[in-house]
Amino acid sequence: MTAKVRILRRKTLCLAAAGTALCNVTLAAQPDAKKEEHFYIADQYVYDDNLFRAPEGEDPQAVPADPNDPTSTPRAVSREDYVNRITVGAGNDFHMGQQTLRLKGRVFDAQYADNDYLDYTGGDATAQFDFRALTVFSGRLSGGYSRTLAEFANTRGTAQDLLETFNYNALVRYEIGPRWSISASGGRSETEHDLVTREQENVEADMGRLSLDYATPSYHSFGVEYRYIDAKFPNAVIAPGASASDSDYEENAALARFTYTATIRTQFRVSAGYVERERPANPEGRYSGDTWRAEIDWKPREKFSTLFSAWSELKAYTDVESDYFISDGFSLAPTWSPTEKLILALSVAYEDQEYLNSRDLVVVGEQRNDDVLSGLFTFTYKPRDQLAIELSYRGTDRDSNRINRRYDAQTAGVSVRWSVF
Repeated sequence: MTAKVRILRRKTLCLAAAGTALCNVTLAAQPDAKKEEHFYIADQYVYDDNLFRAPEGEDPQAVPADPNDPTSTPRAVSREDYVNRITVGAGNDFHMGQQTLRLKGRVFDAQYADNDYLDYTGGDATAQFDFRALTVFSGRLSGGYSRTLAEFANTRGTAQDLLETFNYNALVRYEIGPRWSISASGGRSETEHDLVTREQENVEADMGRLSLDYATPSYHSFGVEYRYIDAKFPNAVIAPGASASDSDYEENAALARFTYTATIRTQFRVSAGYVERERPANPEGRYSGDTWRAEIDWKPREKFSTLFSAWSELKAYTDVESDYFISDGFSLAPTWSPTEKLILALSVAYEDQEYLNSRDLVVVGEQRNDDVLSGLFTFTYKPRDQLAIELSYRGTDRDSNRINRRYDAQTAGVSVRWSVF
């Protein structure tokens, strides 16, 4: 038995013990809610043929033994790899009259076969409290945390970068009669990189939202909302004489939403509006323009459903918020369940990304522009209510006017999940 196998076995036992302890705490807190509790253990094994999302013909660069010390001895890396991820998760709903507390969390341990310096322990957790008071008031308090490996498609390197995100939100809704309601919410989101060379991408954002909604007896609805975001990059370089970094921004958006329920099996959802993003220290990074999204949710048969979406929105990846782009795209996601034990799901998406602000060196006469085509297929078999076996395949093809951003990648995996209760 190799040392790595022994370490993996010890970590598996520790994860299982931690999950069992969490479940015991849940049972002690509310012994009469067994139907709502769940505790599961899962193991996923995935093959990735282009782990670092490197362009075709380009070998991934060697990485320093210590990613935070560029002078340390470099070590070779493998373009393709296998990763095994063991997960333990638990959650529960606590009902207290008209109030509900929902807790959910999981921890996982990822082990790479060749690039073992990427091994890490991650996870996520959420807490949500739904409340109602004085008949017309309701709301939600929520918070979340996650820790995972940053996407190599955005890091353009081979060093390990663990990404931690925190978010907090509070929402209050006031019902104006049986059809109208007004709601207001505020929150904060924080993203942190543990790789020193990427700490300038750490971001802290304060958000606010105000919405007025109307619902009809036939399940149609209409609403208007205003959104505000104030994002700061505390570790980004600030030019001499400037009061903010080039990455800091403020965003204002006004949107209208409409939902039309044609039949019990068909629903149309549309939202459209105007968004304006200001960068106090970087006038060239400003943007203002239209934004919209349209969705068709169709379920022609009891065992078959599909969701079609199209959009034009301002977006950015979570681990590189300073690079933002206009996203024009569409997706199709059909799901078929021929029997109670089988589920087949497919998701295909195309996205044209026109970057408005990017860390890449600007090519004379044009900004960065990417075309991303991706697809995910999953086959799930549930021989028992507690047991699920899933086969998956994901393919991604990115084209770009930046040579170092072009790549294609395929991943295939198998996972087994056992819900203890």
